[in-house]
Amino acid sequence: MLFRAVSGVLRRRSTLPRFALAGSPGRGRGIASALAITAVFGGLAGPVRAQEGGDVDGTNDVDQAGPASSEGLNRLVDALQSGSSFKVRATAAVALGRMQTVDAVSPLSAALRRDDSYAVRAAAAAALGRLGEMSALPGLFDALHDREPLVRTEAREALVRFHKPEYLLAFRDALRADDALVRLAAVRAYGDTLRAPEASVGIASQVVNALGDVDEDVVAAAELAISSLPHDRAVPMLVDGLEHGGSSVRAGCARLLTKRSDPRAVAPLEALIVDTDQPESVRAPARAALRTAAEYVDVTTRLAAAGDATSPERKNALRILAVLGDGRAMGLIEKALKDSDPAIRTAAARAAVDMGDDRAKKALNDAVSRETDPRQKRQLELLLKSLR
Repeated sequence: MLFRAVSGVLRRRSTLPRFALAGSPGRGRGIASALAITAVFGGLAGPVRAQEGGDVDGTNDVDQAGPASSEGLNRLVDALQSGSSFKVRATAAVALGRMQTVDAVSPLSAALRRDDSYAVRAAAAAALGRLGEMSALPGLFDALHDREPLVRTEAREALVRFHKPEYLLAFRDALRADDALVRLAAVRAYGDTLRAPEASVGIASQVVNALGDVDEDVVAAAELAISSLPHDRAVPMLVDGLEHGGSSVRAGCARLLTKRSDPRAVAPLEALIVDTDQPESVRAPARAALRTAAEYVDVTTRLAAAGDATSPERKNALRILAVLGDGRAMGLIEKALKDSDPAIRTAAARAAVDMGDDRAKKALNDAVSRETDPRQKRQLELLLKSLR
């Protein structure tokens, strides 16, 4: 019978740890039990055969590519669902994974969700990865929350088998899942695929958007994927995120640009720095990124604009020079703090905050003392408070 035959295969394998032959695995057995279980479902290199004539699953060799016989499939499904020993059920799961038939997805997914033995659940996860059928993904996603670490590990490793362009469509909805672990799995799939030179712009945009995720692990996965790209591939993606992403995406792109100096990033970074509608969570990394790219900023032009009372770029120039910490900026800021135009005075005050040194604090404190407009005075006081 099938059960005796499968158990016989396990007993004949001298490489199988003794624990794997000694009944259902208990909890808390540590590394030894993990190795034993791995051997059960990962180490069976040959086909599952009966000891006396004929193939257990009704096929000549379940390791060979090709369609599975209905009889062999049914026998293995029966063993997976009804086997009294976890060893039999786990081995049946392995064999089903080798049959290369979509018909094995449903019973393996059911075992992954419901079997009492974590060895069987882990074997089912590994088998679903081997099948490579997109219909296996929901079950593998659910297994990311399995109570046993080994099952969660096998589910993650099974999902790695789907990190190919032909499978990405199945991960698209997962990028927007409520479950952070599912989003993480999807971002990892997109990230690994992104590393291929022929990866499309659509793949890149999905990874960049993940920089704005609320889950730190998802963000870290996106950062890792982008950081591993060559400079000339990564920078255009990050610049596009600065220009078109939401606040959290822009902040993430700016953070990554603190490690890459490129002239293409200067204009969008400057735009974020001088945009008072941007939150500080965006402007702070943008300032740091601009300092990284300081060699590409036209300081001469900024100095001329900051000192020209008629220049429409005066306010922005003051801010940019302050961010760069240019030694000549403070004199221009002090002059602008006395300008008759309140908008110029406010811009100069913001620039003083960006400078952040003692001289800037004194200049801003003096400006508060001089200010006669109540509304303007209050604004300057708030900016001064942010420096203390």
